[in-house]
Amino acid sequence: LAGTYSRSVLSSIERRFELPSTISAVVSSSYQIGNLTVMALVSYLGSKVNRPRFLAAGSLLLFIGYILVVLPQFLGDLYVFADLSTTSTSNHSQTFTCTEVAEITPHSTSCEMEEEKANSNMYIFIIVGMMVCGIGGAPTQPLGLSYVDDHASEHNSALYIGIITTITLVGPALGYLMGSFCLKIWVDFGRVDLDSITIDPKHQSWVGAWWLGFIVCIVVIAIASFPLWFFPKHLEKPEEKTKEYLTGNHSATEPFHRKRVSWKKKKGLGAAFARLFKNPQYICVLVIFTSIGFKIAGLGTFVVKYLEVAFGKSASQSSFLIGAINLPFLIIGTLLGSVIIKRWKLQKLGMVRLCICGFVLSFACMIPSFFIGCDTIAHAGLTVPYPTSAETEIADGVESTCNSMCHCDQNTYIPVCGPANITYLSPCHAGCTDTSSESGKNEYTSCSCLGANGTSQSVTIGRCFVSNCEESVWGVIVSKSLSNFFSGMCITAIMILKMRTVLPQDKSFGIGIGLLVYRVLAAIPGPIAFGALIDSSCLFWSQNPCSNRSYCTVYDNHKYRRGFIGLVLIAQIASIVAAIVL
Repeated sequence: LAGTYSRSVLSSIERRFELPSTISAVVSSSYQIGNLTVMALVSYLGSKVNRPRFLAAGSLLLFIGYILVVLPQFLGDLYVFADLSTTSTSNHSQTFTCTEVAEITPHSTSCEMEEEKANSNMYIFIIVGMMVCGIGGAPTQPLGLSYVDDHASEHNSALYIGIITTITLVGPALGYLMGSFCLKIWVDFGRVDLDSITIDPKHQSWVGAWWLGFIVCIVVIAIASFPLWFFPKHLEKPEEKTKEYLTGNHSATEPFHRKRVSWKKKKGLGAAFARLFKNPQYICVLVIFTSIGFKIAGLGTFVVKYLEVAFGKSASQSSFLIGAINLPFLIIGTLLGSVIIKRWKLQKLGMVRLCICGFVLSFACMIPSFFIGCDTIAHAGLTVPYPTSAETEIADGVESTCNSMCHCDQNTYIPVCGPANITYLSPCHAGCTDTSSESGKNEYTSCSCLGANGTSQSVTIGRCFVSNCEESVWGVIVSKSLSNFFSGMCITAIMILKMRTVLPQDKSFGIGIGLLVYRVLAAIPGPIAFGALIDSSCLFWSQNPCSNRSYCTVYDNHKYRRGFIGLVLIAQIASIVAAIVL
């Protein structure tokens, strides 16, 4: 719940604290970094400690960590925004018009003030808090799943783990829905007069109440962790589990481990590593787990932004679509996979076959998303020629003869809408030399780049529209939902295979190492790889004149879609191949 919610509000945190993308990347990965520092040790100690109390102690760290995350909201100043479309900022907006005199670089004092504000260290609380949460969350899967598996019969274990996994997937669904709700509320509600807020959630300066959902998470974690303090170290074991531990045998690890009986007698961290990484079955399961994790890490981080850029949905709308429609299919698929394993009493080979079928069907359902998308909205000089240009091709750069004398800032994106639904990068790029303030809103007039009779026409603040095929988003939602359903059928099987392909005493360690490898090879590099592909599709970069920080404001939608969905499909192919080898 908290992990997914934090990703859904990351862009708001970035705007609130004026963070460059490098710092926001650290914020998003700090949970994984904290988790990595202790995962191997926690997993190794799993069979030697009271696992429920260890989980409860970890939950206490989660409680403390998320308190640190919300502190900046209450220790810092109120968020200040500027609405360029109102008459109150008309003097500011005048600087974006066409002028024969080059704009003067902002005064050094104002730059120093802006840098002082942007360099506020409040965001460090969020990074430290997320790292503490990563440490606290480390015991959850390796100790929690192994505790359940150790104290349930083999076939009931599949159902129990499936239920736990399903509940675990309900968390992200609720996280996206909670993000959708909280991002509609002004960040400083309760501290400011909301009537003074003149912008809405679709405005580029809007910051929602990013901190509110973390308060909910803190309360839920405190309630859910309380019973864990009272569980015993061992519950009464089913007869088959008792025999398994007394003999040291494990049906799922034969005949592979039977050839290496001497390894069972070896103790220590090094011997445990050797047993895992010389086990080809476990390696194949790791490849499957990591490739699927790579896909999930990228989708989880950027799917909301993808729906914003590709189909013009707001962050709140995108979060709702993912949480209310997309993820429930994953939950149903996961529960169905658990029932199939229990109903037909699938052993290792049967579970692998289930995975292959699920992966292939998931891949097939995802293919339509590669082709469904909108054209990039018309931007003069970027996607279409200027109306006044005799050229039929788009020239290099965003200037034209109609604005070549305007000294336009080539790093500023203040979009305005002109005739024929063509968006211009700024009033200056539209060749506008004057403004008017009718109806309380700024309009730019006397524009030389609007085509015939352009000087008698005006442009308005904002893009002409945010998408030219917004309804196509439903095709992507259906495609991804079906893909999620078939992927979900494999999740419980993968979880069980991670435990069934290792010796009983290595169960917690095997789960933990699997999560460690997942974080090193998928959870941390996955979003970076997806982000690099997304950045490569950028058509126009805006830049802060004081800090020189750049961020993309216009994307090539087709290139964005092919890179984003293409990388998802590649990860799915890797999981199919690994499952066939297994």
